[in-house]
Amino acid sequence: MRLYCHADDPEPGIGDHGEHHLIQLWRAPETAPVHPDITAEDRQARAEYAADRALPVEDYTITYTTQTQ
Repeated sequence: MRLYCHADDPEPGIGDHGEHHLIQLWRAPETAPVHPDITAEDRQARAEYAADRALPVEDYTITYTTQTQ
């Protein structure tokens, strides 16, 4: 992708400053997706993460009582 902008008047302000934009897109050559191999460390880390997420969440609810006079 290529993006190009040109303004006749580069000073900031309100209104048309003669801006021109050029956006060019072109296809990349097709290639097979690249996926790195999963190592034993990756598998262990995933298992630990899943086990950690499976634990119940602690309840941190606080109840305030109001005192009336």
